[in-house]
Amino acid sequence: MPPRRAPSAPPGPRVSRRLRGLPPSDEFTLYEARQYIHYMNVNVKKKIKYNLAKREDLGEWAYRVDRRNQRQHFFPGQIILAVHAHPQTVLDKAFNDQDVATTHQSPVAAKMRVMVVLHETFTGLLCLPMYTHQSSTPLPPARWAEMVSISHNLTWQGNTRWAGLPLRMTIHNTQYAHNSFIHLTEAIHVQLESRICDVGYMSGGEYCRLMDLLQYKEDELRNQAFALYGSTYNKHALHSWQPTPGQRLNNTRLQSTMNSFAQMRWTLHG
Repeated sequence: MPPRRAPSAPPGPRVSRRLRGLPPSDEFTLYEARQYIHYMNVNVKKKIKYNLAKREDLGEWAYRVDRRNQRQHFFPGQIILAVHAHPQTVLDKAFNDQDVATTHQSPVAAKMRVMVVLHETFTGLLCLPMYTHQSSTPLPPARWAEMVSISHNLTWQGNTRWAGLPLRMTIHNTQYAHNSFIHLTEAIHVQLESRICDVGYMSGGEYCRLMDLLQYKEDELRNQAFALYGSTYNKHALHSWQPTPGQRLNNTRLQSTMNSFAQMRWTLHG
């Protein structure tokens, strides 16, 4: 009968600096900092990378906005500027582009994106991104069918005739584009702990129009998805309302009420 093996010794303490949450060498460290952003009226807690040998900061490692005083600043229909991050899939991006980072999971690209707030969630804001689409490469019709034009300029006709005349918005700063396109199918969740800037707003009536267009597009795409299973999704609601190409909807009682409330809201907010 073979001899019984002695019990294995317990594993020793982890020695990897990475597993202990430390920088790769003693040359670098992290230190904590706090900041008050006056124009946003928020407090920010940060971790800063620091090169001990060169005695210089290497930028932020992490930050967190105090969400207790962040939530009160945002409303449905507000135009904001926030981080939009996604997998890096542009193969001809320049090497060492500062908007691209390499992680163990995937290369990631991020930039500040103008968005419109749909509504709040428990942890943040659900938004739709806005693009200018100034590239010389034409977009396919199916792509335009997922967008709606929005403008600060009432004479601009936009490129999304299917959705009627462009939505109207008010932009606070001329550095942001006055003509854009809202992507109805690319919702983004923005955490309240992130830095979010106020850029402008839509009136209550225009927000109502946006929600009608969003519901119409979602019903259309869901109906296509259900068709793959040989079923029909909510066919009565699908045809109960649809946008009129080249026209602006007449103000309904709901739009008028929301316009009045929004005017009061933004007067108080400003």
